[in-house]
Amino acid sequence: MLLDLHCHSNYSDGTLSPRQLIKKAKNLGIKLFSIADHDTIKGQFEAINFAKSINLNYIPAVEINAEFPTLMDILGYNIDINNDFFNTFLETIYNKRIERNRLMIELLKKEGFKIDIEDLEGVSLNTIGRPHIARILLNKGYGTSISQIIEDYLTRGKKCYIERFKFSPKKTIKAIKKAGGMAVLAHPKKLRISNNQLESLVKELKDYGLDGIECFHYSSDPHYTNYLIELARKTGLLITAGSDFHGSNKPFVSLGVYVEDFVIQDTINYFVTNYFN
Repeated sequence: MLLDLHCHSNYSDGTLSPRQLIKKAKNLGIKLFSIADHDTIKGQFEAINFAKSINLNYIPAVEINAEFPTLMDILGYNIDINNDFFNTFLETIYNKRIERNRLMIELLKKEGFKIDIEDLEGVSLNTIGRPHIARILLNKGYGTSISQIIEDYLTRGKKCYIERFKFSPKKTIKAIKKAGGMAVLAHPKKLRISNNQLESLVKELKDYGLDGIECFHYSSDPHYTNYLIELARKTGLLITAGSDFHGSNKPFVSLGVYVEDFVIQDTINYFVTNYFN
């Protein structure tokens, strides 16, 4: 089966609109699709309606960065996008992000960069972060690429970096569950921890309500993917797959992931039971 349960639109740090992504997914023959923008569900209204109009099986989703020493992202699927608790939860993250952007821009100005907070107006429909700031600097003639600017100035330990506000994994999973959602640990390879540490972490997250593990992702080689599949089965968690497509912001990533039907069948059954019915 060709599916994709993890990609990003221009409501966060992708370059395509929800409508463009859904049209692309339909043309590729993707059977099950989700847009999981960072910390926002604003694009879901457009996505749900357009997917329905062209008969594409679509699951509303979100990706939330949780507090952890390294990178931890938790995906939420089958979210009630009108849930008040969840929308307040995301609004807190959004306001903290605006504050962070202002602080990073002030630090960049002190380093001699000609950039103002007004430069960010209109660059994204909702979630604005380091890639948007880096692209503005690149367009102004600074640096050689977005990744180079981020690496040199906007990465942890560099002069213009400000740590992002994050809720704990427990609170993040709780918020997803309160909105009727399914919580999935995204791209475990990016946690940069040992297998033993990951297994302990997964057991802890499951106690908080974790439902699944994203076993298929470009960051995992086939050997690690198979390990994640076995870990999911051993811990009784669902298996998901996502490309993490960002359009031209990640040109090396293509939309769509091929997964053998039997591997993903429990997840498909979950969605059929809990969403499409």
